[in-house]
Amino acid sequence: MSTGEGKTWLGAGVVLLAALVGLWLWRSGTARESPAEARNTVASRDDASAGEERTPTAPAPAAEEKSIPPEGLLQEVPCALDSLVEEYRQGKDSPAYRRYVVEQLRGILESLPPEQLWAKVEAEQDPEVLEALSALWVTRFNLTGERGVLERVVDKAARESDPRRRAVMVRSLRAMGEPASEVLARSESTRHAYRGWVKDAAPEVREAVVGNLKDEAGRNFGRFQGVAEEAVALAKEANHPETAAGLLGASSIEAARAPAVDTVRELFQRSEHPEVRAAAAKALGTVSVGEAGRTMRALTERFATEPTSEVRSAMLESIARLGLSKAEPVMRKLKGVSKEQDEEIDTWLKLLASQPQTWNLLLRDKQAQEHRRRLHPLSQ
Repeated sequence: MSTGEGKTWLGAGVVLLAALVGLWLWRSGTARESPAEARNTVASRDDASAGEERTPTAPAPAAEEKSIPPEGLLQEVPCALDSLVEEYRQGKDSPAYRRYVVEQLRGILESLPPEQLWAKVEAEQDPEVLEALSALWVTRFNLTGERGVLERVVDKAARESDPRRRAVMVRSLRAMGEPASEVLARSESTRHAYRGWVKDAAPEVREAVVGNLKDEAGRNFGRFQGVAEEAVALAKEANHPETAAGLLGASSIEAARAPAVDTVRELFQRSEHPEVRAAAAKALGTVSVGEAGRTMRALTERFATEPTSEVRSAMLESIARLGLSKAEPVMRKLKGVSKEQDEEIDTWLKLLASQPQTWNLLLRDKQAQEHRRRLHPLSQ
């Protein structure tokens, strides 16, 4: 090979080597380019295309965007009253849960439109649910004192065909802070409500009346004058002896005035039903000190002619209650009048011999003795 040819090949090799090095350097630079630089490079190239129009593409949906709920899910949320009423309805097997729901209902009462609540009362058919709703309605009277609250209760009771729901409307009056019998008596529109209910053909309605009077009397240890006198008046008008007897036992007549005591004495002496005479005899044991003398005479004078043992037992109880230590000589005079009652008189005499200071102590000892007799009948 000549010297000129060697130089030519040497130059070609240098050029080829330089090309390879350049290619390697270019590839290394492209690999090190950041994603942001790459995007800028592409954008620059796009901007360099003069006059070229591009159609914008729609943005991708945001990742947090939710799909449309299925049909039926977007329903109107029921009001608190509707929800709580349904919870009460479903809680039939849990009295504790129902009491909790009732407390929740009371919590929303002041902010609840009255017509909305009354519409619920009018529409309800389930007696148990109606009881909760009607009591809630009556509670409005405690808050506002509006007579219309009670008038609607009385009116609905008169229109209600189902005796169970009529009884519910009567019992709802127990939610009142004051005795309902006294409050109703103050207005002409409601004055005679109890008079009609006590003669209702349905036993559950009459029982509701008796229960109401017992509840009212119990708030003052049975010593509400108005309640006692109303109970006596209703007993006199009652067509059913069990209702009259229940009313006579609903309240102490200690606070009642003379006309009411005279009515009880009349029922004791003249009623043809033994249960009414027995209840009246027990009621006479609760008269005031001023009535005690003539009441004691009425009980002892009737003892010999009373044909029913149950009534005579009630009379002995009232004699013991009225006289306490002073009843002992009266009891001794009655011994032998009715041999059937002699053993019972002996029991009272033994109890009175301990000179009890109060009727409650005497009654406690009597009940304890009767309990022992039931447990050990042969040892007595």
